[in-house]
Amino acid sequence: MRTHFLAVLEALRFHNRSEQGLATIPENAWPALLKATDSSHLTLALGVSCRNSLPESIRSRIDRNLAGNAARYDRLVVLHSQITGAFSPRGIEHVVLKGLSQWPYYSDDPRQRPQYDIDIYVPDESISAAVTAVRDLGYEPVSDTPDPGADHLPVMIRKTGWTWRGDYYDPEMPPSLELHFRFWNRHTMRFDAGDVTQFRRRRTVRQVGGLEFSALDPADGLSYSALHLVRHLLGGDLRLRHVYEIAHFLERSADDDSFWSRWRETGLPSCRVMEGIAFRLAAEWFHCNLHARAREAVERLPAAVKRWFSLFALSPALGIGNPDKNELWLHFCFLNNGSDRRAIAVRRLFPIRRARVVVDAHVPPAKAGAVLRIGRAAGEVSFLAGRVLHHLRALAPTIRGAYLWRFAPSSGSDRKRPSGTAQPENAAATPSAPPPTTAPSIRDPR
Repeated sequence: MRTHFLAVLEALRFHNRSEQGLATIPENAWPALLKATDSSHLTLALGVSCRNSLPESIRSRIDRNLAGNAARYDRLVVLHSQITGAFSPRGIEHVVLKGLSQWPYYSDDPRQRPQYDIDIYVPDESISAAVTAVRDLGYEPVSDTPDPGADHLPVMIRKTGWTWRGDYYDPEMPPSLELHFRFWNRHTMRFDAGDVTQFRRRRTVRQVGGLEFSALDPADGLSYSALHLVRHLLGGDLRLRHVYEIAHFLERSADDDSFWSRWRETGLPSCRVMEGIAFRLAAEWFHCNLHARAREAVERLPAAVKRWFSLFALSPALGIGNPDKNELWLHFCFLNNGSDRRAIAVRRLFPIRRARVVVDAHVPPAKAGAVLRIGRAAGEVSFLAGRVLHHLRALAPTIRGAYLWRFAPSSGSDRKRPSGTAQPENAAATPSAPPPTTAPSIRDPR
């Protein structure tokens, strides 16, 4: 699986790409590989970018996925319109995060971008009214127990009766709704991201698919996407599509001096390290072009972070078949005291908070018969057993990673430009002096 998944990453590069590895994948290996690309949300990108290099049966399968996802997109526009229509008369301030607002910066065609939930930021003073408004539309929380590590209220869904049939791109699959009340959770992450409330104040109006809605300013949107990526990276649940879409943004904006000047002038210095991490992951994995400003953010990453990349850059990408928790050492780079590191290490290595999974949660209680109730109980047991096995499998590789992090010598050959990054036309531009920063202090915690 590792070799085959690396072939997928090579085929999805923006430069120095190679589809030869796809041709070496045997037919009987594709079902397991597609399960991995489905869960990492890369299947559609693979079908769009590499269609002619795929076996006929795989092309047909992904063509069906693309058609199903296009139908889902049309439904998403309608659902967004309903929510906006419920918020506006009540004067509820809100900002659409990710989702529809990602086009055209993070994907060429919104119908080819998988989306499974609707993310909307609502400030504290409006959150109660927002909950009432979406309840009137039929949304209700899956669980009444808040997740202290989340940036949003408990996930909300409509009890439509839909059941899971193994198709990630089922046009009938109803998206969930997440009402966000913050952009960054300092308590959970144990370090600050600066005054991210500025994102709300600088929001703009976008139009997509005939729908008008509030969204983040593009410069703030990139910052938020980087924060979102790093949060999931450090939490061990990064979707590779997050990195691919950042790479898409960087590639498409590599010659856009106007955007990058605004990003530098209005962006938060406290986010620069996290943005640099996101940019370098994108460049390492998908070989995208970088504007001089983005390259500057990568080059100015602290030595401890660069050292993590030299040891573990591919570790998160290959975690599907080879789980580990070596992102823990990257998290340590942001933490300035032992108590925070111990708290994060215990939480990541020995998690005690049990995630809740509800089989066929969209089925209303009145229609949940004995068979479904038994299935839900079995599903929870199976999920819990799978998580225990995952953590046990990750333990030995993480111990090995701890040894490398503690004892491996720092590399003096760490590249100033990320591996495989195509040189942009304006690469000769000389970066100006860095702005003053209020970012958390970063040091090598060996």
